Amino acid sequence: MDKPTAQPRPFGTTVLFLLALALAALALPASALAAPEEGNGTLSPAVSPIVLPTTTVNYQSPPQSVLLGYEGEGEVSINKITIEGEEAGEFFSNGSNCGNLGDGQQCEAYVGSKPGNLGEHHAWLTVVYNGLRPEDKFAISNRGVAPQLTVEPASYDFGLARANRETLFETLQVTNTGEAEVGFNYVNFQAPGENVFWTDNGGSTCWGSNLQPGQSCALRVAFNPHQRIAYSAEMQVFANNTPAVAGTATVSGEGGGATVAATENPVDFGVAGAGSTGTVRTITLENTGNMSEGFFIGVIAGGDSGSFELIGEHCTMHELQPGQSCTAQVRFHPAAPGSFSAHLAFFGDGEGGVLIQLEGEGVGGAAGVAPGSFDFGPQAVRTRSFSHAFAISNAGSTPLDFDHVSIGGTDLDQFVVSGDECSGETLAPGGECQVRVRFNPDSVGVKQAVLKVYGSAPVVVAALSGTGTEPLTAGLGTGPVGQPGPGPSAAPVPAAKQSKRAKHRRFGRNATIAAPAGAASQRAGHARR
Repeated sequence: MDKPTAQPRPFGTTVLFLLALALAALALPASALAAPEEGNGTLSPAVSPIVLPTTTVNYQSPPQSVLLGYEGEGEVSINKITIEGEEAGEFFSNGSNCGNLGDGQQCEAYVGSKPGNLGEHHAWLTVVYNGLRPEDKFAISNRGVAPQLTVEPASYDFGLARANRETLFETLQVTNTGEAEVGFNYVNFQAPGENVFWTDNGGSTCWGSNLQPGQSCALRVAFNPHQRIAYSAEMQVFANNTPAVAGTATVSGEGGGATVAATENPVDFGVAGAGSTGTVRTITLENTGNMSEGFFIGVIAGGDSGSFELIGEHCTMHELQPGQSCTAQVRFHPAAPGSFSAHLAFFGDGEGGVLIQLEGEGVGGAAGVAPGSFDFGPQAVRTRSFSHAFAISNAGSTPLDFDHVSIGGTDLDQFVVSGDECSGETLAPGGECQVRVRFNPDSVGVKQAVLKVYGSAPVVVAALSGTGTEPLTAGLGTGPVGQPGPGPSAAPVPAAKQSKRAKHRRFGRNATIAAPAGAASQRAGHARR
C-alpha cells in the first residue's frame, strides 16, 4: 500500500499571511520600532565638589554615598562609575545603584578614602555611559591626617615587685585625640625595659577596636622584673598599620626582694669537750634588701646535725622588714672527738632560704684520777676507815664539767663517799678537785668496788679494795664500833684549807696553796699506805 503524499499549501494562503503581518507593523507607533532616544540633559552630583571626610593615613574609611541626579530630555544609561587621576589610589569605589536615569531621577555611587600620605588628595569621579554620550567627570578630594592617640596617665610607676616572682598590672586609657577614626594596631616597649613590660590581652579592650575622635579603650599593662634593679621604658602605641608612633607613655618599676644573710657565715664554735654541755653562740640574721622576708621554719640540717642544737630563735613566723634583724641561739655539744659541721637553715617565701654553715671541733676528755686504785687494807667489821682522798684533775686544754660521783661494783655498799669537791664544778685546764672515800665493811672478807666520777669527759674510775676482819678485843686499842681503829687516820681538814682546795680547783694545778706541815705529812703517810 502506498504512503500518502503531503499536499502543498495553496499559494494564495501564504500571500495572505505575509500581507497580514505587514499591515500589523504599519499599525504600531514609530517609537515602538526605534531604540530609545539618548538623553542630552545634565548629570550632576548633589554636592559639588565632592569632599570626603578627613581620614587617618593608611586607614580605609567606610564607603560614603555620593548622590547623582539627571535633569533633561530623554534618559541616560550608566555603565560604570570609576575614580581616575594621578591620586586615584588615595580613593576607592565600592560600586553604585545607577542604571538608566530619566528626567528628575537620582542614583547613588559609593566611594571612600584610603590615604597613604598626609595632606589633601584630588581625583575625578568618572561616569561612563552605555551609549555615545561622553563621560562625565566630577572633582573629588580627601585629606589624610596622622593618627593621634593619647595614653593616660602619660607616666606610670609600678613601684616594687619581687624579681622573677611577682607580676603587677595596671590598666591605662588610650583615647583618640585626632581628627579622624583610627584602627588600634599594636603596642611596642622601647629599651631598656622592653623585656619586663607587656600588654595583657585578657584585660584590654583596645585590640581590634576602631576609635572615633574622643573615644577611648582600655590597655592592661604588666610588669615583671627579672633583676633587682630599676626599669623604665617608653610604651609606643601604633594605629592603622602606620610606622609612625600614634601615642606614647612612660612606664617604670623596680625589681625588689629581701636579702637575708647571717652577719657571720660560717659560724665557728671553736673547741668543746666531747660529751660536755657545749658552747652556745648567738647567730644574727639581717635583711639588707628592699622588701620583707618571712620564714616559717628553722632547723639544723645536714652533716653532723646531731652535734648542734637550735635552742631558741626569733626569726620564724613574722616578717623581717628591710633593715631589721633577728637572732638564733645554737649549742655545739660534740658526742665524740673530731671535726663537726652542719647547717642552720631557715625556709620561707625567699628564694632558696638561708643556709648558715656551722663548724666546731670536739676534743676528748682529759680527766685523770690519782691514785688509780687504793687498798684500804684490813678493817674491823662495823668500823670506819680513815678517808682517803682521790685527786681528780684536768690535764686537757678545755674546761671539764663534772656532774656527780658514785660508788659502783660488787661491794658498792662497803664503801662510802665522805667528801666531794667535784660534783657540779667546772675544772679549768690544769685544775684539780678531790673526792674522799671511806671503807666501812659489814662482814669479814675481801671487798672490792669502783669510784666513778661523771662529767663531760669519759667516766673517771678508781679501783677500791679492803678486807673486813673480825672485831678486835678491848685492850688492843680498838675504838668503839663505828669509829676508826688503830693506825694512821686522816686528819680533819680545816675549813680554811677546804676553801684553799676549792681555789686550787678553780685556778689549776700550778696554783700555790699553803697548808700546815702536819696536814702535809699526814697526806704523805696516807699515800704510803
